[in-house]
Amino acid sequence: MKIDIITLHYIRNYGSVLQTYATQAKFEAMGYEAEIVDYVRPNAEDGAMIEEGFEKKNLHGIKKMLYIGLKKFEFSKRNRVCIDFLDKYCKLTRRYKDYNDLRNDPPAADVYCTGSDQTWNAEYNGGVLPAYFLNFAPEGKKKIGYAVSIGRSSISKEEENETKPYVERYDAISVREDSAKQILQNMGCQNVEQILDPTLVLSEKDWKPLVAPRMIKDKYIIIYRLNNCPRLEEFAQELSKKTGCKIVRMSYYVTHFASKGKMVFMPTVEQFLSLIYYADYVITDSFHCTAFSLNFNKEFFTFYPGKYSARLHSILTLTGTENRAEPQNADDLKEIDYTSVNEVLSKERNRATAFIKKYCERN
Repeated sequence: MKIDIITLHYIRNYGSVLQTYATQAKFEAMGYEAEIVDYVRPNAEDGAMIEEGFEKKNLHGIKKMLYIGLKKFEFSKRNRVCIDFLDKYCKLTRRYKDYNDLRNDPPAADVYCTGSDQTWNAEYNGGVLPAYFLNFAPEGKKKIGYAVSIGRSSISKEEENETKPYVERYDAISVREDSAKQILQNMGCQNVEQILDPTLVLSEKDWKPLVAPRMIKDKYIIIYRLNNCPRLEEFAQELSKKTGCKIVRMSYYVTHFASKGKMVFMPTVEQFLSLIYYADYVITDSFHCTAFSLNFNKEFFTFYPGKYSARLHSILTLTGTENRAEPQNADDLKEIDYTSVNEVLSKERNRATAFIKKYCERN
């Protein structure tokens, strides 16, 4: 049986490519043939994202030119890291030039699947995009959603009305956030399950072959920060003083060189995993860095990024680690009970397996 998956594999960050790999790997581990639909949404090309950035910052003249030059450099490096990983580990269809190309000549499959990441986040994607709701799939073919993310705690009535006809065409839907499940149930979709993000469906044992050798000899705190967060930086300094661990940060932003600590700029995807795996502590505002911290049983601290925090809140609540969010003091934090966390993850992995088996093998 062949399964074609559409997801945000082309977003040049570690979480997007790792969840793409994890989705494909899970289906393949269960004996299916799986491939990723190589479709890129219109507003995700490098030029469009750079333009959106300087418009938000209201930059002009020399500042705009410097910003564009800096971002082009960062994007070229990020592209290389992410494309190398996808080329090495993932199977992609031919590149579709636009949605009409995809709809007119879709890849042949037995099951079509909307994958994880923020595939149903209309705000993030620039609208309710038919491609991510499998509107290109031939009539009569099975359509499922696998750990789909909406990324927000609520959506407008207008978005509900636009989304509802699409989701009603699915044979089965699973989402990764409790809020997403509630949103879909409010639309009348009762056959919705909540399962783990694909990166957590794979266990530490599954990920270990991809982890690069240890990079930092000393005891260290790894920081992976995507947003400006002064309190995160303050807490890292407090934790470093308390534990004696050096601060190491990994980033694909050149501006982060100005922050305190050793910088690992643009690590490979395998090195990204390694820096989390071997860390003594992890501090982050990233969902997937939090997910890998849980998977690798690390002592971690998560700061909510504000926008799109629903998925972080959901996974911390599920694993009983809500106290690791927004820490106020480095002096009175207890170690995580990973016996309990691992029991939850094991149970939830079984639910993900059951979901795939039930809906992919059902006639």
